[in-house]
Amino acid sequence: MLRRCWWKLLLAVGLGAAAGCLGLSHNPSYFPHFLPFGNIIRTHGKPSGPSYFANFDPHAVRLEVRPLQAVSPVNRHHVLIATIYDAQGRPRRHRRVEWMLEGAGHIVEVDESGLFAGRGYKVDNRYAVSYTDYHEHCISRGNDDPNDDFVIRPGQSWCVISSPVEGDTHVTVYAPEIYNWDHNKVTVTTRWVDVEWSFPTAGASRAGGQHVFTTRIFRHTDHQPLAGYQVRYRLLDGGPPASFLPSRAPEAVAVSNLDGTASAVLAQETFQPGVNRVGVEIVRPPDPNAPSGAGLVIAQTVVNMEWLGPQLTLTKTAPPTVALGQEVTFTLTVANTGPVETRSLTLRDIIPEGLQFVRAQPPPAVEGGQLIWTLGELPGGQSRTLQAIFQSTRVGPVSNRAVVVSEEGMRAEANAVTQVVQPQLQVTMTGPAAVAVGTPVVYQITARNPGTGPATNVLLKAAFDEGLEHESRFNPVELPLGALAAGEERRVTLTLMARKLGRLVTRLTATADGGLTDRAEHAVTVQDARLSLKLTGPAVRYVDQSADWDIQVANAGEVPLTGVVVRDLLPPELAFEGASAGGRLEGEQVVWSVGELRPREQKLLQLTTRCTRLAPAAVNRAEATAEPGPSAHDEAAIEIRGLPAFRLKVVDQDDPVEVGGRTMYRIEVTNEGSLPGNQVEVVAVVPAQMRLVAATGPARHRLEGERVVFEPLDALGPKQTVSYTVEVQAQQPGDVRFRVELRSSTLSSPVLKEESTTVFAPSNGSPGGPAP
Repeated sequence: MLRRCWWKLLLAVGLGAAAGCLGLSHNPSYFPHFLPFGNIIRTHGKPSGPSYFANFDPHAVRLEVRPLQAVSPVNRHHVLIATIYDAQGRPRRHRRVEWMLEGAGHIVEVDESGLFAGRGYKVDNRYAVSYTDYHEHCISRGNDDPNDDFVIRPGQSWCVISSPVEGDTHVTVYAPEIYNWDHNKVTVTTRWVDVEWSFPTAGASRAGGQHVFTTRIFRHTDHQPLAGYQVRYRLLDGGPPASFLPSRAPEAVAVSNLDGTASAVLAQETFQPGVNRVGVEIVRPPDPNAPSGAGLVIAQTVVNMEWLGPQLTLTKTAPPTVALGQEVTFTLTVANTGPVETRSLTLRDIIPEGLQFVRAQPPPAVEGGQLIWTLGELPGGQSRTLQAIFQSTRVGPVSNRAVVVSEEGMRAEANAVTQVVQPQLQVTMTGPAAVAVGTPVVYQITARNPGTGPATNVLLKAAFDEGLEHESRFNPVELPLGALAAGEERRVTLTLMARKLGRLVTRLTATADGGLTDRAEHAVTVQDARLSLKLTGPAVRYVDQSADWDIQVANAGEVPLTGVVVRDLLPPELAFEGASAGGRLEGEQVVWSVGELRPREQKLLQLTTRCTRLAPAAVNRAEATAEPGPSAHDEAAIEIRGLPAFRLKVVDQDDPVEVGGRTMYRIEVTNEGSLPGNQVEVVAVVPAQMRLVAATGPARHRLEGERVVFEPLDALGPKQTVSYTVEVQAQQPGDVRFRVELRSSTLSSPVLKEESTTVFAPSNGSPGGPAP
């Protein structure tokens, strides 16, 4: 890809160079375009061929050159800046500009920025060509004064002219890309004079005073003063009243003297700070050889005259609210924010209805309901603070106004409003009517302000009878609340410990600023706490059986009990199965969190256990505790007995069986109880369709007709199994039933079990007889 692009680049550069060498235009109406590198090549302003007669850049429509008219000292460099715009007012970049000079002076330099051979160039001292720039540039003159630098922005180009002699220079600036002949040329004029000047700087004086403006005029070439030049000083629109002395007119004309200076005095008749704008013009006198000639305005400027004065401000602050009858302090601050001092001040504070003057700092004069301070000089940027203290005499808003006036007539006012309110204080105290000795007594205290203003420094003080005790060991106890806003309610808790029996009283006093007070009290009866517990359950149960227990806990006293907890300590012979009322197993005990029991209240708790092993007397113990310390205990014993329990199982070996065939019945007896079984007797009844062949078992047997009776066994241990077998031969087809009977000394009736067996007839010719 890179190799294929090289020949295009070389071709473009070659064509651009050829175009420059042939004198063709390097400024076509499209972008991008190619220009040759190297030395500057002069080109024509318009392209050759038919394009010469056409609008080859329709986007360039307007040329602007600044400045159009100017006066400059001889030998100075004067900069002309040209800008080419399109129809939307956007500057056009890289557009040709031609500079043609006539009259005094010459072209010193032209904009030659760029990299290509078709960039700007100067042909001679009266003709030059440049192109508007692509990027912004700051052009420095190479000296230490940044004020004479100038900025060239995209779409602009520049030319520098100068003249060593006085006279007029006319420069025609031509933009060939602009098709309209009425807009593609601008002529500017520069008048060269051998004069230099220094205008007066901005002035600043105290308001009501005077200020002298001085302009200095001298020859540019040798800096010698020039006399006879007129300097016109004129007040422009706006600003405070002022005039020039001695005529008291808005305009003054001064003529430069032998020192080259021309001065005028601007004055104010009245004190009024502000800024005047003063226009200054320098007029060169007419040529003495031409008496009818007019003077020439060679320079003009505008300078500011600032009349300085003190700037008075007055601020007044007061608390937003104050209680009726309390003192209220108003703070007044007089400040001079201006740059000059004020010579004297008079401050008046008007005492409003609802306030009574008490004192002030510094002390004022009191005249006809006003406080008057006479203050001295107040320098600029400084302030002075005063305080006036009053006492409120009525409820409602009070507005206090103050006025300060300076010697110069400046005035400032300030106003502060404070609300005179009337706070109130109410306090209530609630608590239990009775508690147990050794338990805490919790009081709920409510302090309320139903008034219209804040109650400040609210303090609660609780004193109580002996027998009640606070954790701090103080009596009375203070509870500071601070401030209570109007309508605010605050709740606090006071906890005392009941140490003695009897009726004990707590007395509460609430106080606040302004003499506000209120009281409340509460009596509590301290009694003994009593707790009872009753545990009941079955006297006898067998192993693996459930045992249910009832636990009744009661408050036998006259005071509430809190934190009631019941625990059942299970013995090893009992296992937890369930509990009512949220009882839970924790380790080897069952726990109920009962909570509070009111006086004479009782609760029934239930517990279910399982008997796990034999015990002549397994003791179940229960206990109950409560705050602040009463407890109760109870216990009950249970006998856990054992019991044999038999399981009988009968299974035939072959089913169905052909007539003549044999099958065997297996009999299993298992003691699933907890005690050994005695006189365990098994009897097998052989059905009529079968014939006994053989019988085996742990004991001998005998035949009683169709019954096979095995002798009884003793001491069949728990979980022990014994097996019997009975072998029979099928005699007749049909659904036959083999029955087994199990007897024992602990069984009130035998356990019966049957096993069904199908006997079928053999097919013809098979052993065992003919088919049915």
